[in-house]
Amino acid sequence: MDDKICPLCGQDNNCQSGNKDCWCKTVEFPEGIFDLIPEEKRGKACICLSCVKKYNEELKNKER
Repeated sequence: MDDKICPLCGQDNNCQSGNKDCWCKTVEFPEGIFDLIPEEKRGKACICLSCVKKYNEELKNKER
């Protein structure tokens, strides 16, 4: 598995985990989003920002 590919959507996750300025350091990952990752892909690649935003939007819509 390529660690630069989002395990949810299959697109580039723009991960720069070795860089202290990576976008993922400033984003809060909702706990439930990790449950969506297939077990065989967990802990192997970062979720992309688009998937985080989409998940948060869907969560917000459910709360209405």
